[in-house]
Amino acid sequence: MSALARIEALRWRYSIGPWVLNDIALEVQAGERVGLVGRSGSGKSTLALTFNGIIPQSYAGQMGGRVVVAGKNAVTTAVSEMAHDVAMVFQSPDDQMSQILVHHEVASGPANLGLPLSDVHRRVADALSRLHIEHLADRETSTLSGGEKQKVALAAALAMQPHLLVLDEPTTDLDPRSRAELVQMLESLEDGLGIVIVSHDLDTIAPLVDRLVVVDDGAIAADRSAAEVFAQPELLSTHGIAVPQPVVIEHAQRSGQDPETLLGHRTRGAPSVATQVAIELRGVTFAYPKTSAPAVIDVSMQIGRGEIVAIVGNNGSGKTTLGKLMLGLLQPTSGHVYLQGEPIERLRPDLVGYIFQNPDAMLSQISVLEEIAFTPRLLGRADWREQTSHMLSRFGLADLQARYPLALSKGQRQRLAYAAVTAAGPPIFIFDEPTTGIDKPGCDQIMEYMDALRGEGKTIVFITHDMALAARWADRVVIMHTGRIGHSGTIGSLADLSDDELAHYHLRLPPLLRFARTPVA
Repeated sequence: MSALARIEALRWRYSIGPWVLNDIALEVQAGERVGLVGRSGSGKSTLALTFNGIIPQSYAGQMGGRVVVAGKNAVTTAVSEMAHDVAMVFQSPDDQMSQILVHHEVASGPANLGLPLSDVHRRVADALSRLHIEHLADRETSTLSGGEKQKVALAAALAMQPHLLVLDEPTTDLDPRSRAELVQMLESLEDGLGIVIVSHDLDTIAPLVDRLVVVDDGAIAADRSAAEVFAQPELLSTHGIAVPQPVVIEHAQRSGQDPETLLGHRTRGAPSVATQVAIELRGVTFAYPKTSAPAVIDVSMQIGRGEIVAIVGNNGSGKTTLGKLMLGLLQPTSGHVYLQGEPIERLRPDLVGYIFQNPDAMLSQISVLEEIAFTPRLLGRADWREQTSHMLSRFGLADLQARYPLALSKGQRQRLAYAAVTAAGPPIFIFDEPTTGIDKPGCDQIMEYMDALRGEGKTIVFITHDMALAARWADRVVIMHTGRIGHSGTIGSLADLSDDELAHYHLRLPPLLRFARTPVA
């Protein structure tokens, strides 16, 4: 049987830099679901871009080998022609949004195929229905949350009715229930549709994929069935990939070890009593212009100096808006926000550091070195050179300091954003989806640095959909739901929530917390 996609002796390097892909050989059969996994910068996303010809046709570089999909040579066939067979969802959905309204965004692909208007409308309705986002049809794409944009981008890809669907980190901006729904939806797609998923989120995609292809340093390190890979979890760890929690728990039970130890959970002492309130919100409400309901409604809360607090909740629950209010980027419609006892009425980079959900939105300098040095130098810090050098080393960017920031991989850009913000040394940090698209070593590096900052008395607030991340690192968790605080308490308090409450908040407990609340027989 002829493969749906066949890659032979593929090599690629961008116009500047070393070879990114080295002698790649890979086949994907019709109906097969393949996971591409590996550490940040391993070449996964670059490999994904070859299936529809974006590489080499839209990037300057040097290529060798062949890529054939549905009988078409992706190297020489126009990307617009490859779009009949291959649909792709990029790691950042903003990279592919081109229309003002959601239903126009989903319709743009089928319309460009020259289909009759009735067929375009039918495809749009079907794609929106599959992802349960019919209610977003008339929304402006610029007003969507990160998770909503991700769903719209996927709907646009499905509307193309491709033979091969390529997804680059499709779960990163989705809340836990949406992640589970995405897997269920992908499982329900036509039997003949091939799916390639680039992901760090093995906990989510494990039930979906038939095969795992481990990429490291531009080469395929392993290509085996998912069952074989999960039977040898050390293979994943060796290549910088987080082992799914259920696999770790099963291994711990067999070996008599503590799952938390194997997962690397930090040891928490007794909860400290904060002597100083770092962040305070009093009756804060905020409504975006021309919206029917406020994004944040009557929120009051305090966060103490030296706390790590995770803010979780479903897509569109108000998490990111709440972070921007704490930062001073948005001003409350009513109520007040105080940082270190001061009312916050504007951006204060000396007081609070913020990292956007999409790090590209905050990278503006010509080199990695200049990006890190920019804020401490602007603030007049006498030690800005020392801080810059320290951050280059701390975040593993020293070898990349001369590179153009936007030419880095997504994980490298994320690390750069952290280095740039922390170089200014503010007492408060607010991070929106801090580990999106980052491999396990990079994630551990960032979170360990956060914990070190907490040990210095810094206050950390991080907004996340990753419940396992929150369970591992946060002192306290705040659940946002429809703009309000639905729950606030210690990480352990999540295990006390009923299944109905968790479903109401669109959350799923990470496997370790589910394991912890399971009665011992």
